[in-house]
Amino acid sequence: MIGVLRYQIELLTRSRAPDSGGGASVAYAPGARIWAAVDRLGSVNAPAGERMRRLRRVRALVRNRADVAPGARFRFDGADYEVVAIESDDEKGRRVFLIGEEIAQ
Repeated sequence: MIGVLRYQIELLTRSRAPDSGGGASVAYAPGARIWAAVDRLGSVNAPAGERMRRLRRVRALVRNRADVAPGARFRFDGADYEVVAIESDDEKGRRVFLIGEEIAQ
């Protein structure tokens, strides 16, 4: 596995702040930078208002971490991705694939 994890991705940490309407606003801030092997997957069509937008998808192989779950976000190559699935790479669960879908801006 040495040399396979050659890209750095940045985990984004979620924070909630109360707003004046009684709800909360959610923001994402830069967090830990981790090493990953990243492959680009096919893009998907997603509605954006009255149009369809193509969203890029990536698969990032990382060492398993307790702080990454579906719904988490990470940044790679200038784009932010939401983790839509996590798949194990081996039977021991030491490495996992994060399947990320680009977040429409």
